[in-house]
Amino acid sequence: MTPRTMEPMETFDPAEPALLHDQLNDEIMPWIGEQPEEWRRLAQKRSEGVVAFEGHLFDGWAEPLGG
Repeated sequence: MTPRTMEPMETFDPAEPALLHDQLNDEIMPWIGEQPEEWRRLAQKRSEGVVAFEGHLFDGWAEPLGG
């Protein structure tokens, strides 16, 4: 289940740093914004706002600590 403080993946900007919730492993992973082209090319939207990317199932994102 996506933590309540997370934003929906539909609003995620892959060019910006973020913290992503990996539903598959129930863990938070840092995203530093260095792969926006790869994200746009390879990310696959799944049902209910879940995005598959490089073996992860991301279902929410948040601003990194410190903004």
